[in-house]
Amino acid sequence: MTGKTIVVMSCAHSDPSVPNTRFSWLGDFLYDLKPDYVVDLGDGADMRSLNTYDTRYPQALVSQSYQADIDHYNDAMERMRWKFRHHKRKRPAYFGFEGNHEHRIKKAIAHDPRLEGQKYGISFGHLQTDHWFDEYHEYVNSAPALVTYDGVLYGHYVASGNYGTAMSTKHHGYSLVEKLACSATVGHTHKFNYFYKGDARPKPLHGLVVGCFKGAAEGWAGQANNEWRTGLAVKREVSEGNYDLEWVSLKRLEQMYGT
Repeated sequence: MTGKTIVVMSCAHSDPSVPNTRFSWLGDFLYDLKPDYVVDLGDGADMRSLNTYDTRYPQALVSQSYQADIDHYNDAMERMRWKFRHHKRKRPAYFGFEGNHEHRIKKAIAHDPRLEGQKYGISFGHLQTDHWFDEYHEYVNSAPALVTYDGVLYGHYVASGNYGTAMSTKHHGYSLVEKLACSATVGHTHKFNYFYKGDARPKPLHGLVVGCFKGAAEGWAGQANNEWRTGLAVKREVSEGNYDLEWVSLKRLEQMYGT
């Protein structure tokens, strides 16, 4: 039996200061590839308007808008899916995960419940996750959900230690396999890392960190921008945690669909 084809992305950080053009390229790519499903590991919405880091810098707050953040995210999601609907073709399933940037909405409401409101306030419902995704996995016990599809464990990140902080090591893919004893795929760090473990078991294990789908460098990140890998992962012949991995860079998407 032929395995499935899956596209995995993370940390797109849709932000009004950067055009959503890359999501149109992604929509064209998905239409041509016709994967069985797409996994979005979270941080698709940057929600810069709710960050707590810029409060000391009024000049950074001037350009921030909650409404613009929400509208830009929903526009990105529409661009990914539009072509299937326009041509009335069968679409892939979409599985989504809440990342720490989407979680900013819940944290803001917890800090000041008076802000909450579907019509005039802020609400997690504004992200329309029930509309964009066939399955969407919100945080569980203040941490990203971990869910298995076709033998691969997915989550925005896997925690390290008893305090729930995100795992982030030089050999991240290896650490995922060693900690979880299964194939696992995460995002969060914006970096790419991959580890393949074949042993006496019938199926090998894959530890994958899928980089990011950001559209521009971040001024706050400095040299760390050079450590990030922008693009998405395509997994082919996926079955029982095993797959053939292909990386598709953002630059390659632009070359294919940017004209």
